[in-house]
Amino acid sequence: MNAQDVPYTAEDTALLLIDPYNDFLSEGGKLWSRVKEVAEEIKLLDHMRAVLSAAREKGFRVFIVPHHQTEPGDYKTWDHLSPTQKRVVEGQTFAAGSWGAEWHPDFVPRENELVVRQHWASVASRTRTWT
Repeated sequence: MNAQDVPYTAEDTALLLIDPYNDFLSEGGKLWSRVKEVAEEIKLLDHMRAVLSAAREKGFRVFIVPHHQTEPGDYKTWDHLSPTQKRVVEGQTFAAGSWGAEWHPDFVPRENELVVRQHWASVASRTRTWT
């Protein structure tokens, strides 16, 4: 089934916007150098802006799904960190109170949009896409 074949309605459709932080999506962000080449090649930010704009215009619900904002004591009691968790601790990615943990300016939630509870692990692998 193709996306064009699905009758999306505002009553049963929502957009999940995952981790729209400066550290991930902005020049100078702690993760930007790791994603920049591919993000620019596929015009990630342009596509994200277009999808968000279309969802808002259609009246779809928008859910912002932010990553946990790191604190210096995070994982202190954990015995077995994954390599990703170790990098987050060392680099303080999405550090609470930092510019990197602020919303990318193009993806700031609006008043009627729900910011869900911060997640500690990637949720991108659990989302559904249509091909």
